[in-house]
Amino acid sequence: MCTLGVIPHHYLFKTRDLWQNSGQNEVVVEKGDCFRYIGVQGHAHPNEKGLNSGINNAGLAVAITFVDRVTLEDALASKTPRGVLVEDILGHCRTMVEAVHRFISYWNSPLVGGNIVIATPEGGVTIEQLHPLSALEWHSEHPVVRTNHFVNLNADIHVLNELQDTFDWYQRNSRDRYRRTEELLGEEVFDVSSIQMLLSDHEGDHPICSHSGNLVTRSAAIYDLERLELHYHSGSPCNNKWKTFTLS
Repeated sequence: MCTLGVIPHHYLFKTRDLWQNSGQNEVVVEKGDCFRYIGVQGHAHPNEKGLNSGINNAGLAVAITFVDRVTLEDALASKTPRGVLVEDILGHCRTMVEAVHRFISYWNSPLVGGNIVIATPEGGVTIEQLHPLSALEWHSEHPVVRTNHFVNLNADIHVLNELQDTFDWYQRNSRDRYRRTEELLGEEVFDVSSIQMLLSDHEGDHPICSHSGNLVTRSAAIYDLERLELHYHSGSPCNNKWKTFTLS
């Protein structure tokens, strides 16, 4: 479960909430292909691959959230991990249009469902996808928020009866975080320090920064699209122990 946002032309940010019994180790990695890139690698399931988010030296950043009809484990059993696409985009794409074409190239290798958010200094796009459906939203001047449900994609998601209660709880959690993040993003002009405060918010039953219950916030990342920097926090972001990594 993740809370993800974009301040158009300037920042992309993301928290990562994990189940109590899921993998908790994350590392910040720097790699290179056609473009050099830096990002966060951490897998909630052994079959996950690639990065959860990252930025390359063209100023293009990508982050993902999970939305599917089945559990992450079941989705990974038959679909391509989206982290593979994240690394592919970061290593090969300069523009958001190139990134969309890279996404389309995976059409015959269905991806695990979810939101794929791409941001550059020139603009960005959100791809909501649950194979074979997808919806694209080009970013305007307004902040963008995504959590763990779809905003534009009309995907009629049905789950097994035994999963319905859990699915409904996750939907409430996702929509609460979505509303709270939108509310906070409407209050001021944002820089890194104010985004750090937003990601530390504890308001509501399903807060952006969660410390208890089924989901605990394990990390947060803020990407500066102009400075090519990653501001990364391991653990609850309210502890305010951020580290800054600059793409070399």
